[in-house]
Amino acid sequence: MKSLYIGSAMLLLLFLMVIVSFIGLPHSPTEMNIPDRFAGPSAVHWLGTDQYGRDVLSRIILASQSAFIVSFGGVGTGMLIGCMLGATAAYVKGTVGQLIMRMMDGFFAFPNLLLAMIIVAALGSGIYNVLIAIAVFSIPAFSRLMYGFVLEAQGFGYIKAAHSYDAGARRIIFTHLIPAALPRIGVQMSMALGTGILTETALSFLGLGVQPPHPSWGGMLNEAQGFLAVAPLYPIIPGIVIFIAVVGFNLVGDGLAEKQKEATS
Repeated sequence: MKSLYIGSAMLLLLFLMVIVSFIGLPHSPTEMNIPDRFAGPSAVHWLGTDQYGRDVLSRIILASQSAFIVSFGGVGTGMLIGCMLGATAAYVKGTVGQLIMRMMDGFFAFPNLLLAMIIVAALGSGIYNVLIAIAVFSIPAFSRLMYGFVLEAQGFGYIKAAHSYDAGARRIIFTHLIPAALPRIGVQMSMALGTGILTETALSFLGLGVQPPHPSWGGMLNEAQGFLAVAPLYPIIPGIVIFIAVVGFNLVGDGLAEKQKEATS
């Protein structure tokens, strides 16, 4: 349970950052001020400035928008599609069910980042194509999770009762099975969100994700690697934020898994 509280505190900090990004930023994240380039932390610029004199704090805060929108949008879409496919495959069984799951197994053959790079390379760089890539590689994990749960749930009493009352497949899946699987889905989603943010930052670092002048954590790391000798603090800041986001989601997932295990034991 301790991991759940620690992870929640870390994520709360990032969610506050996202809220602030919509309310108002300390400085313009895109306005250049060359005379102030690589300025250290001060009362005016709390985290200093970058190679163009732009405020690092403002860029970090604004970059949280794209990181969370892409991650939540991609993982949420993958969850919906994956859960429906997995539940359908387990419920109907037969050739249709086997075909669906063999397709999911095919996606598992590709590492997440490699599959995302292939998709973005095919569709083109940009935030929306990154969202699609995260959604695609999220589908197999949720479909496998739902597939296993539905097979297990076939022996539950309330499912047998629903069958005895001639409830349709759609009603059983959406009214009984998916709601009952929500605790497991929550654990998987928390883990997937951390992977989604890591993927978005990796693609932005490679120039395939969020495009300038809009800031991104990965893009800031990419820019900073050429100025390590001049501004060693510059790459540390986005790196710490990425670390907090990924570890926070994973700690929340671990905490939810522990809580679920305690509830079922």
